[in-house]
Parts: sequence; C-alpha cells; structure tokens
Amino acid sequence: MLPLVSLLLMFSPVAYRCPAPGVENSVRCLVDAGEILPFEAIRNRVMSQVTGDYVGAEFDTDTLRYRFRFLNDGKVINVDVDARTGQIISRRKSF
Repeated sequence: MLPLVSLLLMFSPVAYRCPAPGVENSVRCLVDAGEILPFEAIRNRVMSQVTGDYVGAEFDTDTLRYRFRFLNDGKVINVDVDARTGQIISRRKSF
C-alpha cells in the first residue's frame, strides 16, 4: 500500500515546492515541475510586445509573477507577467 500512496502524492495537484533556498533555485524547480514557463520564453514574448530598452526582471515566488522593467523616453515601464501562462497582467509607467 505504501508505494501506491507515494505515487498518489507524487502526482497530486499540490504545488511543487523546491527544497533549495533562493529565487533562482525556486524558478528552476518550478520550471522543472511544469508549474511555470521558462524565463527565456517569457522574456522573448514580453520583449516583442513592449517598446523600450530592457532593463531587467524580478520574480515573485508567492504570486508566480515576473516584473519586467523597460526604459522608454526616460520613463521606467513595469510589466507584470503571469509566469504560468506568459500573459501580460499589467503595464505601468513609473515617473
């Protein structure tokens, strides 16, 4: 019976949590588990939809979202993206 329980737990819909600390390790584990899309795929999609110079990105492990930053005409544009789908959630200009 124990092997069956182990299989059920392994394939349960409960979100996978990475045992290693750090955002980079969390992202790697989430991608490997199929919870989120790879960063490069998301970044390329966002860069094709947003004008300006790419500045960088941050990942929020609680919401599974990326915040991308672009510089356009001296203003920072923050673009929030759902890492599970790659869809842009919001765009905001910082002054």
